Formats: sequence, C-alpha cells, structure tokens
Amino acid sequence: MKEKEYGLVLAGGGTRGAYQVGVWKALQELNIKITAITGASIGALNGALFLQNDFNSVVKLYENIKIKNIMNVKNINEQKNIFDLSNIFNLASNYTKQKGIDNKPLRELINQYIDIDKIYNSETDFGLVTYSVKNKTPLQKFKNEIPKEKMVDYLLASSSFPIFKPQVIDGEEYYDGGLYDNIPSNMLIEKGYKNVIIADIAGMGHSRKSINKDTYIKVIVPSEDLGGIFEFNHERIINNIKLGYLDTMRSFNKMQGHIYYFKSEEFAKMLEVFNLQTIYGLEYAAQMYGMYKYRDYQFEEFINELYLRHKKAQKTYKKMKKENLIQIGKRLNKLFDKGLGICLVEDLYLGRPTSKLSNYMFNFVKDYIVAAKALIELNNYIN
Repeated sequence: MKEKEYGLVLAGGGTRGAYQVGVWKALQELNIKITAITGASIGALNGALFLQNDFNSVVKLYENIKIKNIMNVKNINEQKNIFDLSNIFNLASNYTKQKGIDNKPLRELINQYIDIDKIYNSETDFGLVTYSVKNKTPLQKFKNEIPKEKMVDYLLASSSFPIFKPQVIDGEEYYDGGLYDNIPSNMLIEKGYKNVIIADIAGMGHSRKSINKDTYIKVIVPSEDLGGIFEFNHERIINNIKLGYLDTMRSFNKMQGHIYYFKSEEFAKMLEVFNLQTIYGLEYAAQMYGMYKYRDYQFEEFINELYLRHKKAQKTYKKMKKENLIQIGKRLNKLFDKGLGICLVEDLYLGRPTSKLSNYMFNFVKDYIVAAKALIELNNYIN
C-alpha cells in the first residue's frame, strides 16, 4: 500500500499552542508523512518552527517563554490568563496608553528561534492566513508566494491578536488569521490534499466549513482544558506538551484508555482481567484520587498505585463515619471532592448490593457507583 501523504493544520490559540508541540513529536515518532503545514496565529508560528526539525529547541522556547517575550505590558500576573479578571483592568490600561499592545518582543523571539532559510529549504510546504483590516478580506499564502525577506512580517501578521497593534505589510494593516479562519484546512484541500490532520486547540476565531466533504480529516483535540489563551503558567505549558503527545498517540491507536494512557500491550493486560466498564471505573477513581495524568502507565503500576490510594481513602472515610451526621453533612462537598464519595457509595453498595436508587439519586452518584464497583473488582483481583 502506498504511504499516505498528509497535510497538517495547526489552529490558533495562544500559549495553548504548546499542545501542538506534543502533537508534532508524536507524528514524527509515528512516521506520519507530513508534506504540508498550514496555520493561523500561534499555529503559523508553530508550523514555521516545526519545519526546522529541532524539537528540543521548540520545547526550550515553550518552557522558558514569558509574557515579556510576547508583548510589552506592565502589572500583569503571568500565572493567570491575561484576560482573567485580576488582569483585565491593567491590560485595558496598557492597551489605552499604547493605543494597541506593542508586540515587538514577539518579533525578536521569532528572529531568535526561527531560521527563515530552513523554512524555504524544507521539502515540507508551509502556508498561513492573515486578515486585511482595510479590505476585511483574508490573505492566504504559501511560502512560495511570500518574499523571503517578508516572512517574519507575515508570521507576525498571522499572529497579530486583535489586542496588538496591527502588522503592516506593503502599507496595509493585517490582523490575526483567526479572524477569518482559525483552522485553515481549506488551504490544503484547495491544493488537492485528500488526507488532513487538524491539531485543534479551541482558540478564539472562526472555523470555516470544509469545501470538500470527500477529504479524510482526522481531528486531534485536547482531552482536557488547556487553560487560557495567554496563560504563561509553565507547569501547565509543559503538561500541555505531554497531553498533545499522548492524545495524538491515542488518536492513532498507539495508546489506549478512557481518561489515562496505556500502551496497547498494557491495556491488553487490563482487558485480560477486567471488562471495559470496570477499566473506565478504575480510571475514573484514579482521577478522583488525583493520580497524575500526563504520562503512560503500565498495568501493574497503575492498579497498585490506585489500590494504595483507595486504601488510604478508606481509612479516612472510616474515621469520618464515627462523626455525627451533622458534622459529616457540613463536610459532604469536600468528602466528594477528595474522592471519598467513592468510599461512601462503596459502603452503601456493599451493604445493599441489590438495592435500587431513585432516578435523581442515581444520576447524582452513577459515576461513583461505576468507580466503587470497579474498586471492588480491583480489591478482589489483588487479594
């Protein structure tokens, strides 16, 4: 069978773009043949970076990026999205004083990390979209249509979020490509691509309908919230890179799992012992107990850690049972939030395993019931 060629579409979404770094790493490891990349906003910048085939350099960029590397603003809390209520008034003040936020630092960052020669020398095609302020029309161009000396200007234009001062090219002002199409897949379809991969990061902007429904499109979407569009929390950024990698591996059936991630052979070991509903219940319980998500687990490793966490929760729950109902009632929300709700439902279920709940009560605790039943199966397996 002839190896398929894919076009890759990188959506816009600010610092959420870290997710696409993980997507790219996974596609490289899977030897997926990507022959063209299109992007909008951060997707365009990522596309230019990916053409350089230097994954470590891109990771280093994201691991160290700060708000001062993107824009000139003062009195902003970097640990929160710049559009958070705690930042919005200072952001508005910066915007008013500057008559549009100055993003000259972003130009400096592009000049530091992007090698324009490598973009043009790469066998992989590259395109981006930006939006004309004057004409209110899109400008969609591939690299062969962009003069080499103006590539940085076009990258800045595509990523010129509306709070920034517009980017000027040939006397015209341009804004973020997401204003026209935040997921520019049609650029590839118009070029004749029959197989397209989209790395969506739920950024702001428009998403246009596909012009050809016969095109095979695989959409890779985050399995968790990626945070704010301009959020420079580095723990989240690093986790988003890992999540992009894991979600892509799962999308191509190299990882399994509902909430957590297991290599196919490890998931097969789980299926030898538990059915799919029980495995889901174990994963849900692990989530409730706060087990780390941004990695792949071995079967024994996963169930042993979950078992220990559950035993610890059971001890806490038994202590709480000795309190009176009023005291427990006051702590009920915390009890459920910490996963002890699983122990409560497990206790009730073991006491009356054949009892039926009202529809209202069942809807409230149904996931806890699945988790509790799964943990009973886990306890039976281990002991």
